Amino acid sequence: MYGSSAHASGAAEDQDAGLDIWGFLRRRMSFIIVLGLLGVGIGYTMFKRQVPIYRSAALVQVIHRNGDRRMDILISERDLKDAAFEITSPSLIAPAYEKHRLGQLTLLQGLTPVAAHDQIAGMTRVKTGLNNTNVVEIAVQGARADEIPQIANAVAEEYVNKQMENYKDARGELDALLMRQREALHAELKTKEKEYNEFRERSGLMSDGKNPYRERQQAYLTQLATLSLNEAALKAELTTLEEAERGGGSREAILMAIGKLTENTTASLITAQRVDEVANSGRNMEERILPLLLEQKELEAKHGKDHPTVKAIERRIVFTRQLLQQFVETKEAEPVPVNLAAPTDLIAVYLESLRQQMQTRARERQDLEMQAAEAERLARALGNDENEDRTRKNEIDRLTKLFNDASSHVSETKVSADMGGVKAQILTPARHGSLVFPSLSQFLGLGAFLGGFVGLVLGYLVEMADKSFRKPEDVIREFGVPIVGHIPFFKEDQLKSAEVENGMDKTAICLHLPRSRIAEAYRSVRTAICFSALGGSHRVIQVSSPAAGDGKSTLALNLSISLAMSGKRTILVESDFRRPKVHKLTAVENKRGIVDVLRGDAELIDAVQNTSVKSFFVLPCGTRPTDPAELLSRPEYENLLEVLRQKFDYVIIDTPPILAVTDPTSIAPRVDGVLIAMRLSRHTRELGRRTLEQLRDVGATVSGIVINGVEESDGYGYGAYRYSDYQYYYKIDSDSNRGKPEEGYFSEDGAESINSDTVL
Repeated sequence: MYGSSAHASGAAEDQDAGLDIWGFLRRRMSFIIVLGLLGVGIGYTMFKRQVPIYRSAALVQVIHRNGDRRMDILISERDLKDAAFEITSPSLIAPAYEKHRLGQLTLLQGLTPVAAHDQIAGMTRVKTGLNNTNVVEIAVQGARADEIPQIANAVAEEYVNKQMENYKDARGELDALLMRQREALHAELKTKEKEYNEFRERSGLMSDGKNPYRERQQAYLTQLATLSLNEAALKAELTTLEEAERGGGSREAILMAIGKLTENTTASLITAQRVDEVANSGRNMEERILPLLLEQKELEAKHGKDHPTVKAIERRIVFTRQLLQQFVETKEAEPVPVNLAAPTDLIAVYLESLRQQMQTRARERQDLEMQAAEAERLARALGNDENEDRTRKNEIDRLTKLFNDASSHVSETKVSADMGGVKAQILTPARHGSLVFPSLSQFLGLGAFLGGFVGLVLGYLVEMADKSFRKPEDVIREFGVPIVGHIPFFKEDQLKSAEVENGMDKTAICLHLPRSRIAEAYRSVRTAICFSALGGSHRVIQVSSPAAGDGKSTLALNLSISLAMSGKRTILVESDFRRPKVHKLTAVENKRGIVDVLRGDAELIDAVQNTSVKSFFVLPCGTRPTDPAELLSRPEYENLLEVLRQKFDYVIIDTPPILAVTDPTSIAPRVDGVLIAMRLSRHTRELGRRTLEQLRDVGATVSGIVINGVEESDGYGYGAYRYSDYQYYYKIDSDSNRGKPEEGYFSEDGAESINSDTVL
């Protein structure tokens, strides 16, 4: 079965070989519990050695009823963000220490004021915005439960006073700031107004700040526009009459067009026209000189009569008067016709009058253009004064607006001062302190946790040092042999309910408790043997174990019974000649047995015994030999096995532990397979390795491993069940330090003799 073993080994290597957490905890729970309890004890000891710390707290409510947003800048405690810094600052703790005589407390005795302030700050804890409210918690922690409330209340009271003072100081600071701003604006406004007045006195602008030359230029331009309209009308009329006369039209129609029907009316028209022109000329002269005279008076009032500007305007008045006088005299010197010519002459005269009017308008235009140009030149000279005047006015308007705003702010501040304010009060004063440290539950919990953690680490280290198997994969990976069954651990009291029949030992579970879990486990081993890949050829099976107490005889007995109960002719052969036990387990006679058959003292048919189980036979030991190893090595033993193979379906051979004596290794090469019973312990790995090495050295075929004594809660724990009282002794070899069985003799009670050189 090595081929299947290798396959199983390769499959096992692919499986997870990590730590079984739950199994580890079950196995090492004692470490965690013991060290956890030790940690609890240490925690309690540390708790008793701690200095108790008490806590007392006062609740302070601070509400800011401020109607002026500018107060937010000056009052930092509006949202209580800085409360913790302010409460623990020396500026607050120092007056609280002095006013309430905190230096007399036992906690602060012997300390300098500065050290006491630091001590109070270190003891104070501040929490703001409790449950999103304006409540501040001021807590003090210390070793005296009766003194810390006094400190907490003193700090809380001083904090309330500080809040009121802060608001008053901020209100006074804001009022003073606004008044200073208003006064500064007022002084600046007065200065600007004074400078503007001085500028107006030395400027050539009019009293309303306008440029006189700019106004005069606009008047000239208006006259020019009116004159242009008149010229256009005269020119249109003249052109129309000239075209009518050249075209040979009716003279009466022309006269009708110009409204001239008789000579008398024409004479009257001409005479009236001359008189109007003379009168109009006189009026025009006065109208043109009047603006210049007004300007002269204004300049004299501003600069005096000797100012160059005044002299220049006087020269302009004289020049203008002379020009207008000449024009009037020319008009008056022209004769007024008394008699009129014929209608044809009347048209000519009218046309001539139109031409003269056109000339007059042209001269007027020229004069007005000269006056407008001069006014524009003088207006440009005063352009800088206009810009400066505009700038100064804007500056004065801006300062006036700022001054008015500042005045309104002062009034608003006085109103908001009556509406706003700070409400600070102690809601709950501090009372007798409550214990906050040490906490017994915390110390015990921490001690238990640390102890349990140390136990966990120690258990892990022990687990890593423990070489025992914990999972089936570990066994398969280590030995390369498949596991064919797991036999649960059972105690002796579990067998009390078994009904013993015909003296069969109680360990025959498959017979006495066929429905038990243990019997089912033995049947699973039978199934693995019968229906494995090599089950048909494995009919002679040796059952052994690495050491005593692994349950090999119990396995051989129950495997034989389960095979027989399945209808297979099965014989259980005793091959443990040093401590025969099969006849006791099966309640058969031991007068003749396999030893007698091998020596020729008895026939096989006489040595084989029937049992109470159908198809189950037993070949006991018979006479106990003094040379068991030599007897098992004879050819007669191998021949006997061949005979049994022919007569029975399965031959189960119970042999001694492999590491105890050499007997099993003499039998192993002669059987179809070796079934190894094994209990898991910290020595199993080494014992199993040595067992398989010995079997492989003799060329034996290992059919599989049966794990005995499996705990129900842990598939790979092992219980206290003991197989038997094997007492095999090993002689220490001084060269190899390897134990070998001492083959001595057996006494009457079956105990093997030993000497002083042998050990267990």
